[in-house]
Amino acid sequence: MTYSIVAKCKETGYFGAAVTSCFPGIGAYSPTIKANIGIIASQGWVNPTLGPIGIKYLEAGKTANETLNTLLMKDPGRELRQLIVMDHFGNSAVYTGVENDDAKGHIIGDQFAVQGNILTSLDVLYAVAETFERTNGPLQERLLAAMLAGDKIGGDARGKQAAAIKVVAEEGFPYVDFRVDDSAEPIQELNAIYKNNKHVLIDEYYEWIDAVRAGVKLQDRQAAMKKERG
Repeated sequence: MTYSIVAKCKETGYFGAAVTSCFPGIGAYSPTIKANIGIIASQGWVNPTLGPIGIKYLEAGKTANETLNTLLMKDPGRELRQLIVMDHFGNSAVYTGVENDDAKGHIIGDQFAVQGNILTSLDVLYAVAETFERTNGPLQERLLAAMLAGDKIGGDARGKQAAAIKVVAEEGFPYVDFRVDDSAEPIQELNAIYKNNKHVLIDEYYEWIDAVRAGVKLQDRQAAMKKERG
């Protein structure tokens, strides 16, 4: 049905996740990310309420394992779900319920985790994890490379429909947040959307934030900074 990856960037501290599924608009349901707090990614028979509830547990100081166990204990449909919890340290806890359809599984790596169900094979998960580990660059580009690798291996056994990527830098100021809700090649399209639009705000992210906080246009803020530098 779905495969996804969540990660924390060791250099910037940003949290990010990417997901694809033969389910329309998957990005509306998962993941849930909060800057400096962590990530909740639910799939299988997805329960979107687990996201905000899990984030509250992480904000209260629970670890990834504590948060996962608390969520599962209170979820009567836990065996139908897959769930990743990543805390602010980048530690992950993952659960794959026995009632998810094969091929299913998960991988926990160094400040990242991968999960999937109804896959063509578990090689999809290995491809996602290995590609993420060996790819350099910004977190969002590593996530996209990993998702493309999984897609190349076979991805979702039922076909393709939707994909999403989200990277959070500062709370309240969207950084990378793109979705493809209905497409024959959602990951390819998602990658193209990112490449075609990253210059709009992503490349000038902190300048944009400074301009918003100063109550001026981005162009005026940039001109003033250029003048200050001489």
